[in-house]
Amino acid sequence: MTARRNIIGIGGSAGGLPAVIDLLKHFEPARPAIVLLVLHRVNETGHLVEILRRSTSLRVCEPDDGETLRDNCLYIAPPDEHLLLGEAHLHLRRGPRENNFRPAIDPMFRSLAVFAGARATGVILSGYLDDGAAGARAIVAAGGHVMVQDPASAASPDMPRAAISAVGEPENIAPPAALGRALSRAVGAAAGPDGTVSEAVKLELMVAGLERASMTTEDRVGELSPYNCPDCNGVLWQIEDGPLVRFRCHTGHAYSSASLDARQEEMLERSLYDSLRSLREKARLLRDMAGRDPASADRLCRRADDYDRDGDHVEEMILARQKRAA
Repeated sequence: MTARRNIIGIGGSAGGLPAVIDLLKHFEPARPAIVLLVLHRVNETGHLVEILRRSTSLRVCEPDDGETLRDNCLYIAPPDEHLLLGEAHLHLRRGPRENNFRPAIDPMFRSLAVFAGARATGVILSGYLDDGAAGARAIVAAGGHVMVQDPASAASPDMPRAAISAVGEPENIAPPAALGRALSRAVGAAAGPDGTVSEAVKLELMVAGLERASMTTEDRVGELSPYNCPDCNGVLWQIEDGPLVRFRCHTGHAYSSASLDARQEEMLERSLYDSLRSLREKARLLRDMAGRDPASADRLCRRADDYDRDGDHVEEMILARQKRAA
């Protein structure tokens, strides 16, 4: 029996919800399809299922772990859990964050590459940074296809641009409505032969699915880098993935170069504010001690002045960074 294209994975971030609504309104396949959706969202985003039900004739749900796949269903990744495709079911896993997100698009796309192969189509919509780009490469290598929102139509064009750069020639680059129509035509088409899924992709999928609690030196998927994981302080391995440079630590946290830069920036800012708070508190404690110990007051106040000057320098650094970012 000829394999047919029937598995679709959609990923989006900032600006992705309006894009997916527009896509779904124009998605009317003549044959059965299964759709997985990952949107970067916070736990407070409560009415997504109801919003999407108004935009599509597909059954829309947040699945349970182990749920059996059903045709003409749209499965939404719940907050704080990776959504992964299995043989004929779905997995929900609280594996390590990837590109600073859980759910993340890359793990879902890798699961499509492993378990759907040429039947899979990955779709990247509006979003910041580049989640989904590495997963899109895995889908293409497995014989599947990738469609990308036209960056000119995206509220946040970073993710579409990164996906285009990662795969070279997506099957389609278009606004969301046109992508919906293209997906409608693609569903049920002959899938073609499966490609090759590398052992590295399978290993990274296992880490996201918590089938590996950690990665040993023998399991490494790259070379040791001079950088530490900003989330757990473990050493990062650097992965050369075509035009992409990615990083992963032994506990599984994964970053693109852009997401590592963003996370380092966030941690650096937090560290500076922690330092400023500690310096101000130290100066205040020393002055309180000086008020209770007249014999040592001058020495304690001089020390407090030193800490305040150090605090002033840190505050100047924070303000300078804010100006550069503005």
